Amino acid sequence: MKFHKKNKFDVTFETLNSVIKKIMGFKQNLSSKTSFLGFDGYIDSLYFLVKSRKDALNFQKMKKMNEFAEFVSKVAGSSGNIERILKKKTSGGFAPNTAKALNALGIKINLVAAMGYPNIYDVFTSLSSKESINAISFSNPGETLGLEFHDGKVLLPDFSNIIKLNWELIKDRVGLNTLISLMNHSNILGFGHWSSIPRFNEIWENIVNEVLPNINNSQEKILFTDLADIKKRSTYDIKKMIKLLKKINEYIPVLLSLNDQEAVDITKNLDHVATIDPSKKNFKDYFDVGKRMNQELNLSYLVIHSPHFATISLSNEEHYWVTEGFTSKPKYTTGAGEYFHSGTIAALSCEMSPNESILIGNALTAIFVRTGSPPTFDKLKEYIFDYMSYIEEDKPEFPN
Repeated sequence: MKFHKKNKFDVTFETLNSVIKKIMGFKQNLSSKTSFLGFDGYIDSLYFLVKSRKDALNFQKMKKMNEFAEFVSKVAGSSGNIERILKKKTSGGFAPNTAKALNALGIKINLVAAMGYPNIYDVFTSLSSKESINAISFSNPGETLGLEFHDGKVLLPDFSNIIKLNWELIKDRVGLNTLISLMNHSNILGFGHWSSIPRFNEIWENIVNEVLPNINNSQEKILFTDLADIKKRSTYDIKKMIKLLKKINEYIPVLLSLNDQEAVDITKNLDHVATIDPSKKNFKDYFDVGKRMNQELNLSYLVIHSPHFATISLSNEEHYWVTEGFTSKPKYTTGAGEYFHSGTIAALSCEMSPNESILIGNALTAIFVRTGSPPTFDKLKEYIFDYMSYIEEDKPEFPN
């Protein structure tokens, strides 16, 4: 089957060939990298829902989100009961999930996160016990109940601990000198989820004022962020966050990672970019929207990703599209975004090209949604050498 480009920006086939040629050099570079990650942390309990049950061993799952929506709609005004079955209980959130993904590739981690205070909770010990992860916990985690379907997920977080996070708490319990030292000795700096921490703008303002001026060789590092769902934040906060990212980008190259829905929400807060219509056939409104968005944002890198594609747009107006190996039957979706930006940022830090980097991000995500486990480099390599077959056919298993 011959691959057909989706649009004029589609560089999937030629990018794959270049990644295959560079893959072993990429592996050698990974072990020399260190990443600083902050500041959230969650205990994630992930479930699927039961549509009907025949007996103790035989039941039918709710596969689509609209099945759940229709049930809720039908019982509105009365009451309902839906059985949930635990798939996995694990550490979650931007910082822990990204730590898992990057560390599995061989990158060392400085993890400053809400994993339990004064003692780290047991669910995070698989991270904190590793020699290659320097884990510092300064607060207690949030909790998320996740309902996963084949076509998406519904997350029901408890933010009561997360909304307390602020710069003074971080600085008091971690120490300003420690923060500066950890970031100085890291090649990659990662922060998220902005939308869930009400005082994140304040945190970034203080990082700009107190930390970044003391960072050596900042232009040789890269800072990335995942905002998460910004719908609950005010227009004022969103526009202030955008200004702060532009300010940070003056010190250190910034990568802003958005999923397809987050990109829609950001365009609503940009003055010169039309809002995306996600219903257009073949994702037409996403073909070049990243390029148009970054003409206004002017960040070093702007990434938009979905289960079907990823794009990356540079401040010099370079813009690329790489098709993803979509599956309609993912086993896990909570945390998939963290695996995408982990693959992308790991590749960029190892001097892979922007289009090569989002292909590696795609591959890391594709493995995770099929297995639920952090992919090792060998698994990543295996998927990349079979990348086109996952585009040509909906294959929900890995390895096959």
